Amino acid sequence: MAECLFEPLVRLRLPDLTIEPAAARRWVVAPLGEGERYTFFLRREGRWSNGDPVTAGDFVYAWRRAMLPDFASQYVNLMWVITGARPFYDWRQQVLRDYGQQGEGRSPEAAERLWAQAVERFQQTVGLRAVDERTLQVDLVRPTHYFLELCAFATFMPVHRKTVDQRVAGPDPLSGQLKQEPWLAPGQLVSNGPYVLADRKIKTYLLLKQNEHFWNRPVMGNRSILERIIENEQTALLAYDRHEVHWLPDIPTTKPLAADLAGSARCDVHLFPGAGTYYYLFNCAPNRPDGSANPLADGRVRRALSMAIDRKKIVTSVTRLNQPVATTFTPPGSVPGYVPPAEAGVRFDPEQARKLLAEAGHVGGEGLDRLSILYNTAGGHEQIAQFVQQAWRDQLGVQVSLEGVEKKVFSDRRQNHQFTIARGGWFGDYRDATTFLDLYLTASGQNDGGYSNPAFDRLLDAAAVERDPGRRLELLREAEALMLAEQPIAPLFQYVQMELFDPDRVTGLFPNPWHRRRLELVRVVGQQAR
Repeated sequence: MAECLFEPLVRLRLPDLTIEPAAARRWVVAPLGEGERYTFFLRREGRWSNGDPVTAGDFVYAWRRAMLPDFASQYVNLMWVITGARPFYDWRQQVLRDYGQQGEGRSPEAAERLWAQAVERFQQTVGLRAVDERTLQVDLVRPTHYFLELCAFATFMPVHRKTVDQRVAGPDPLSGQLKQEPWLAPGQLVSNGPYVLADRKIKTYLLLKQNEHFWNRPVMGNRSILERIIENEQTALLAYDRHEVHWLPDIPTTKPLAADLAGSARCDVHLFPGAGTYYYLFNCAPNRPDGSANPLADGRVRRALSMAIDRKKIVTSVTRLNQPVATTFTPPGSVPGYVPPAEAGVRFDPEQARKLLAEAGHVGGEGLDRLSILYNTAGGHEQIAQFVQQAWRDQLGVQVSLEGVEKKVFSDRRQNHQFTIARGGWFGDYRDATTFLDLYLTASGQNDGGYSNPAFDRLLDAAAVERDPGRRLELLREAEALMLAEQPIAPLFQYVQMELFDPDRVTGLFPNPWHRRRLELVRVVGQQAR
């Protein structure tokens, strides 16, 4: 719902997914040394929901927050294209580490001095500046053709500085880190997007009402959105069929309901490709969570396990939606100009899989004990896990157990590397192959499997500074081919997405592979906006 509450500098226009002005009315790009300088000019009529003007300083403040290790943003790596952002993050992380080890040198005064140093260093070294209230200047370390798409992403949205500052408790005397009290509750949150958060009941509903100060209110097709949170998909379908809701998005396509709906004669079922991949993630660390040697650290073992999976059977007999079988991580056709290296991927070949296991010293699956598949329950993932479990047993003699846990436990265990094999799924955030490949950089905060290959890192680093577009795409293909050869993940299938809505009654919804939505444009035909 971030796109409903906060307006970034630019947005993606639907349905063609082209960049259009949003909080910024225009921008100019100029070369700057080895990089580029973007200058954004904010519109005068931009207002926060409390009537305050939206300023360039609000963007600087929000982006600085995203760059601070204090708040552990999972998407901080998207900021690395900004001059000085990565060195600032690394510096702050190191000084916090050093401060935490000081012992008696820690105090409220010392923590405040540390924060003052961070503010000064940011101002001096990071290429981000509010020239005046309505002019934002951003310096990039290199030309980045997808930078405007990044600017449309949630990480680059502004926050209302006065509101957030009021909820900052200041740096913690023991750790030196900034501490943040909640500021996203109804009545506290100040937004600059089409809506304000009017009411919220956890796990029940969320009510958004039109922001009376939003500059573009005339184009809005509705005055409020009530999001009902119904975890059981059958109950959600019943509410939809009773006309209690107008739109049923994100129907899980790994569960039987989606296949049943796709096979029905309903005219309100919308099935379309998704810019994402469903995969199995291997823990690539030298040791397992229990400290024992990890056989999955050997790329031959990972590749063998991947080869033993008949992906076509998964999409025909388990999900029953005939999703495109995946041999690459980047979905083919999803990124303009980029052709993923399908030839480097893995296909069903049990005989070769058994040879690879033998080469790795695991004839008949010997030594591959105490492996398990971790997945989150209530998502339709158990049936896929059971299929893979049986495939590995039948084709390789490898016995694995299944661990189904609730979603939060699943996420925590993945992030903390407490698994051997885990379910994975990733949708791209912007239309460039790096939205997929950067996940498996050694230093990536989302590299849950701990994959590390210096050659892969170097190829992505080289692509990052390559000015020739064609050569850059070649470097990205080489990087993905190298990763696929080592199989830190076993891609299974490319996602398809499913939504339910009656196009004769609900307009302004434009299903697209990238999950881009503009709910302020939605109208219910025959119903007065309310």
